[in-house]
Amino acid sequence: MKKIRFSRVLTLTVTSLLIFLVLLFFIFRNNSLVRTITTPISGLTSKVDGIFSYPFQFVETAKNDLVDLYETYSENESLKKNLAKMRDQSSDLNTLKEENSSLSKALEIEQTFSNYKTITSKVTVRSTLSWYESLSLNVGENDGATASMLAVSDGGLVGRVSDLSKSNATIKLVSNSEGTYEIPVKIAGYSGDVYGILTGYNAKKNLLVIEELNADKELKKDDSVVTSGLDGKSIAGISVGRVSSVNDAKELGKRKVYVTPTADLDNISYVTLIGS
Repeated sequence: MKKIRFSRVLTLTVTSLLIFLVLLFFIFRNNSLVRTITTPISGLTSKVDGIFSYPFQFVETAKNDLVDLYETYSENESLKKNLAKMRDQSSDLNTLKEENSSLSKALEIEQTFSNYKTITSKVTVRSTLSWYESLSLNVGENDGATASMLAVSDGGLVGRVSDLSKSNATIKLVSNSEGTYEIPVKIAGYSGDVYGILTGYNAKKNLLVIEELNADKELKKDDSVVTSGLDGKSIAGISVGRVSSVNDAKELGKRKVYVTPTADLDNISYVTLIGS
């Protein structure tokens, strides 16, 4: 009985398998039918694949964005450092150019006044609190400096020695509005030379003041002003500046001449002392 049942089951199974294979044969023989069956399956598979692959694509895109962002940040930091370095180099270059220009003019002064004693020094101390009053040099009596020497920078008069030690000199600047320094000067006027005394500085106008003129000759704007050396101590011929304006008072003793200084009194890096 069991053998008969088993035989029937086996027969049905084989028959079903054969029918299935025959159906598959006819299905794959019919291309349109294959497309009809496979197209929905392929579409569904693509959608499922897209759903499952989206997180991975998102992560990949985010990773690429982060990499690009980091590379951009690194490039910006590198550019900032290079820019700062270039600015520093540019600043150093400008400083060197200014120092070279000052040294060249100091050399010219030394050659022009080669018959006199000249000492060139870099400014060592210039306080912001007394910027227009004084400065210090690291040269003194041991270097041949004397109390009667005039101080020149960038080809123009900037002051005179006020205090002196063995190794240092303090220069009282012509822009010092406190006290007087009375440096004798000569103005090359159209009608002839006029002599006077450099007595002060007008801080509001940034002009030197000359008083005690010896004549009322006509003076014009841009007339040259140099030291005269008529005090018997200072050296003659040092450029002071050019006439800016003249206060022609009725009394000669009240007449004043305002002078634009030759030297840049705001920027003094090297000073040459000139004396006998």
